[in-house]
Parts: sequence; C-alpha cells; structure tokens
Amino acid sequence: MRKVEKFEAHLDDYKVITIYLSRQFYQGRSESFYLRDSAGKLSKLPIHGFELTSGDYTKYVLGAPDSIVIGDAYDVVEEHSLSTPLQFALITKTARFDEEFYYEGDDLGVHPVGSHTDFALWAPTANRVMVEVYVDDVKELREMKRTAKGVFRHRYNRNLHGSGYLYHILVNGKWNQSTDPIARSSFANNKMSAVIDYTKIDVENFSKNLPPFKNQTDAILYELSVRDFSMMSEGNIPERGKFMAFTHENTKTDAGYSTGISYIKDLGVTHVQIMPMYDFATVDELNVSAFYNWGYDPLQYNVPEGSYTTDPDQPILRVKEAKMMVQAFHKQGLRVNMDVVYNHVYDMDTSPFEKVVPYYYFRRSATGALSNGSFCNNDLDSNRRMVRKFILDSCKCWMEAYDVDGFRFDLMGVLDVATMNEVVAQSRSLKADAMIYGEGWNMPTILDENLKANMGNQAQMPEIGHFNDFFREHVKGRTNPNEITVRGYCSGDTNYLPAMYSALIGNCLNDDRVKIFEQPHQSINYVECHDNSTSWDKLKECCREDQREVRIRKQKLMIGAILVSQGIPFIHSGQEFCRTKSGHHNSYRSTDPVNQLDWLRRERYDEVVRYTRDLIQLRKRISAFRMTSAKCIQKNIMFSSIEEKVLVYHLHHLKNCEFSSIFVYINPTSQVFYQSFPDYVELLANEAGAITDYNVQSVAINPYTMVIVGSK
Repeated sequence: MRKVEKFEAHLDDYKVITIYLSRQFYQGRSESFYLRDSAGKLSKLPIHGFELTSGDYTKYVLGAPDSIVIGDAYDVVEEHSLSTPLQFALITKTARFDEEFYYEGDDLGVHPVGSHTDFALWAPTANRVMVEVYVDDVKELREMKRTAKGVFRHRYNRNLHGSGYLYHILVNGKWNQSTDPIARSSFANNKMSAVIDYTKIDVENFSKNLPPFKNQTDAILYELSVRDFSMMSEGNIPERGKFMAFTHENTKTDAGYSTGISYIKDLGVTHVQIMPMYDFATVDELNVSAFYNWGYDPLQYNVPEGSYTTDPDQPILRVKEAKMMVQAFHKQGLRVNMDVVYNHVYDMDTSPFEKVVPYYYFRRSATGALSNGSFCNNDLDSNRRMVRKFILDSCKCWMEAYDVDGFRFDLMGVLDVATMNEVVAQSRSLKADAMIYGEGWNMPTILDENLKANMGNQAQMPEIGHFNDFFREHVKGRTNPNEITVRGYCSGDTNYLPAMYSALIGNCLNDDRVKIFEQPHQSINYVECHDNSTSWDKLKECCREDQREVRIRKQKLMIGAILVSQGIPFIHSGQEFCRTKSGHHNSYRSTDPVNQLDWLRRERYDEVVRYTRDLIQLRKRISAFRMTSAKCIQKNIMFSSIEEKVLVYHLHHLKNCEFSSIFVYINPTSQVFYQSFPDYVELLANEAGAITDYNVQSVAINPYTMVIVGSK
C-alpha cells in the first residue's frame, strides 16, 4: 500500500525508486536520500523530480542503481536519518521482471514422495522464507533455501501426508505469515494448509459411465449449488448440504417424487455446473448454519470448501469427499463443470498472493492504483505470466486430481484473451471434450479493450462460450431489478419477435439479425441463473394480472425456447419446477430458506418438470436443434410469423436427421392460432410435452404455448 507510513520507498522499475514523504515530517522535504544495503553500505540516490500528492505527501522520483538485487534487503535513508525498507513494488509489473522470474516448472507447492516431502514456494521478492510444519502436534520451523527464479525450497525427510504447514515470508521489510497460495487442502477455516498426496486418496472412478459427447452444442447445462440442492429436509437426501449428498441414489419425497442425484439423471441433462466448490471465505466451516454464502469470495483456489465436508478439520477427508461427489455424477452419466472465480479474491490484503509476493498478483494502474473491474476491490492480473500459470495449474489440478470435465468462468471479462485460450488448449489436451465458457461481460478492469476476454472479443476466442444476455433479455424480459416489470417475447411482448429470430440462432448470423458470435457453440442460452430474480419471480412481477396456470404456461414456454435454440442450453436448478426466491434478486447471502431447492415445489409443479424432461429428450433426439456451425444455420433455418405475433421457426432441408423439415411455433399471446399442412406431419410436442406417433394435418397453437411438428 502507498502513503500509509510517513516515509515509504518503492522500487517501481529497474531504475526508478518512488519516495512518499509525509508533509507532517519536515513539511515533506528532504534534500538527499541514500540506499543502504544489508552490509550497511550507503549509496546516494539522485533525485530526478518531486511533486505534491493530494497535499498530504511529497512524492520524489529517484534513480536506482543497477546493483540492486531483487530479494536482497535494503533501506532508504533520508537526510534527517529517517529510514524505511525499500519495497519491491511496481517493478513486479514490468515485462523484465516477468521474464527474469517466470518459473515454468511443475514442482511448485508441496509434494510428499516416498519418505520425504518437498516444499517449493515462488517468492522472488522475499529476503527469507521459513516453513512452519506441524508433525505429531509438534511445531517445527525450517529455513528454506532460495533457488533459481526466486523459488524457495526445503526438503523434509519424512512423508507429511495429512500434516499442517504455514509459510513465514520476510518481504519488503516485514514478516508475513501465510497459507500456501497453491495448497491442496486445509484445516478448518484456513487455519493452516495441509500436505496432500493425491495418490493416497483413492476413490472409485466411473468415467467409463459417461456417454459420448461429440459436439459442444450437444451439452445441456444444469447449474446447482452443493448446499442449496440438498438442504431442504423434505428432499429426504442424507448428508444435506454436503458433497456426500450426491452419493445417495434413489431418494424421494414422502409423496414418492424423485429428488437428489437420481432426479438430475432422470431429467436428462448432460452436464452439471457446480457453483463454487473451492474454499471460500464467508462461511464459518465449524458453524455452518450460522452463515450462508454462494462462495464467490475465493480463499484457497485448489482446496475443496470445508463447509461442504462432513468434517472440515480433516484435510484428507475434504479432498476425498469432493472426489466422491464428482465420481457420483460420473456414475450417473453426468459430466461436471466447475464454477471458478479467478477474477478476484475475497480480500487482497490478507490473501496468500499479496503476503507472498506483494504487488505482483493484482492488477494496478501505472501509478499503483488497484483495478476494480470485478467490483470486489481487486482484480487478479491474469496477463502477468505467473498469474496465468497459477490459473492454468489450478485448472489442471481440478481436472487431473478431481476429474472435473470443464469450467465456467465467473466475470471472465476481467481476465485476458490469451489466458482463456491457453485454458482451452490445456483443458482439451487433458479431455478433448472439455467445456470452457463464462461471463463475457465488458468489465471496467484496467486492461486494453482488445485484450479483455469478453463478448466483444469473442472472435479471438473461438472455442469459448459466453452467457448470452441478448437471449435472456429478449426471451424473458429485462433482468435489472429496476426494470423487473419489462416483458420479453415469451412473457408477452410480441414487439420482440424480430429479436427472437436472432436469439433462436444463437446470435451467430449477420443479414438482418443481431450478430454477437461467430458460431453457435459460443452462445450459452439461458433466462435465469443463480444471479438475479428467478424467471418465476420475474413473471409474478411483469405479469401480475396472470393466473397461476398462465404463468406456468409462460414458464414452460421460456424453457421450451431454450431447448429448441441453436447454441448451448442452460437451466438453473429448480427452474423446471418454478423456483422462487421470494423476490430476492441477489440472494448470495440470503440464508437457506431463500436459496434451498424446494422439493415440495418439485411435487406441485411436476407438469413443468415432465415438460422439461420431454423437451430435453426431444433436443437429444433431433440433431437439427444442435447445429454445429453458422454455415449450417444459414442454410437450413428460416423464420416467419403468423400475424406478426406467433413466431414460426422453420428448420428445412435437413440431413442426418429423422425429419427433413421441422416447424416450431411459439405463441406468447392469449389467442389461439391454427395452422394447417398440405400433407400429414408428425406432432412432436405441445404444451403437454412430447407427443409420439401422432400424425396431423392441422394443429392448434394454444395461448402461451409452443408446438413442434416434423415431416419426413
């Protein structure tokens, strides 16, 4: 931090030292400054300029000698004999620093092998590092040795699997105590990191149960929270709110309706998207019921969250149970995408990143001001080489050690294009069908516009999906709480008919459409997620005059639109049984009663569940809803309307499909419309769900419904 002490010295470039001298100390004036090394030798520093900063400090710019060695300890002394440690500050942001200290090895962290344990911590600006090890309840403090690229190492001659440790780092003139930035596990509430040997934590692998997954548009995503999904007692799911809840099959409500993991399997989705399951800050792991949070406040990126384990003070157990959850999904034929938050941390000052290498990991302006594109008071600086390496290594850890199948990136627009493309390349090298997608919003982070991993730069990231807010806003209506009453097409505003033409093709064509993406697999089509109001709560606000039966039809209509659209469909858990959060539009810390899945609604709105299940199966059956290229969409899809109210979505000249032509009719109005055909067509779906073996020459398109017919 700058301008905290009355006298500060920052090495901001290889030849630049910036001084801040409080105006309460000799009016902030000094005629001379000296660099003092660890041997006591003084070297006078040339003053290149000075200026007042906000009236409280005088800023001096000094020349720095070439002899400064990064990691050595220095003081700067001013003419009145006041001294301060020389901080290795914005120099860490230079390309030269990245080049000199980038470490490409794969041995960072702690590795117990055979009869010894190797510790390796990247801390290039540190003067000393000590590791504090807890063995058989006895604390030992060991000095670590500095090696090439600023990596400090120590070998402990014992296998410490399951033992605790902390680091003590002497950097910029003070000792910092820290957990390991790349720890594999932890004791409760981040008390200390834990040594883990993944090879000693074996769980049965069910990857063989996963069905083929050829194209990204074959995916059907289902977002859930570990805690929310099983917390309600009426779901009769053992180990509620824990990783282990997903290992219990064939659970039911008292009335006999399916719940838990078997419910997800029966629904037919292909991938679950797990909201943050790494270790986060704002839930007391030893008093879980006292606190609630979704977990978008990262603490330990490579550590499973302790509040989701049956005993958070057992570091081996939390790893095992997280692994068991992933394999429980694989056993059911479901792939697992992990929600990751590499854009910010819960608190920069207390994070291991800042304690180990101050100034390096977080994005700053040229003057040292922190970037806040995440609106969480810090942004990780992903275009720094060791930050990018951390993100890549972390993703690799979750794929190799936990067998996850892909990643959803929170606030992806804070990160940079190059990092995201490397994540794709690495992930596909480990699993060829890995999914990588995220929130491509244009965030106000301090990064050149052409480098941001947002939708505006989607052409630079051809294999990455983005949540399509155009689809959301025009299908459902406005999401902003201040515009909650503004309808979309499926909630009743037929003025959005032309916009629907663009939304249904994943916004990947020009002509008279709104083009956002190059290819359909880049479009994640959704109307609700964990953020903002649920679509059911939205309908209650924007369609207040509707009876419940009408809102049910509109809910089904929105789900249907998602599942027949080109791109990748996304369903928020409980959306298919009209999930409500009682009007809470930002429930990230709104307690279990607000956020938990209400399994009694699963009973009450079973018709919507069955409709969703039917439409999922229809999407899987008909490849025309899963086109893989914009070229194919251009050739085989056209739109028209009935009276500029009912949308007519025509998929024609189809090949490698059981139908040569398919018509989808979407009617968001209170009127009935009729459509006749010259020849018999097969009725595939209407408001009742999927229809089988039923040929017709005309159909009624009832109010607030979708009708699908096909001809061979």
